[in-house]
Amino acid sequence: MRKKAKVYSDEDRLSLLQLYYESGLSKNAFCKQHGVYDISLLNSWIRRYSVREKTLNLPSDQEFSEMPNRSKDDYKDENAQLKKRIKDLEKALSYSKLETEARDLMITRAEEYFNIPIRKKSGAK
Repeated sequence: MRKKAKVYSDEDRLSLLQLYYESGLSKNAFCKQHGVYDISLLNSWIRRYSVREKTLNLPSDQEFSEMPNRSKDDYKDENAQLKKRIKDLEKALSYSKLETEARDLMITRAEEYFNIPIRKKSGAK
């Protein structure tokens, strides 16, 4: 025997839609949690009330966080710290490049001195 489909009033539909938008759940999870018979029913409500969807009020605590109001001095301090960080990273990068050059030179000299191939060939299997 089949279950009888529940009939929702407009107010119930709108309140469920608002709950859906506030919950952040997937459509499937929301339907299971709130006893909505089928996802297609929720989809039809979304299509039907798409104009009203924009007027549904979301709670103010879920607003997107805006950039905090900071003073110019805070930005200058942060900028100075970032510039110092960039200089430190550039210095570390140049040191790393020098290390790589030194290793390459050492391998080249070892290959010449001992007359053996140390580096892999590009076409090796």
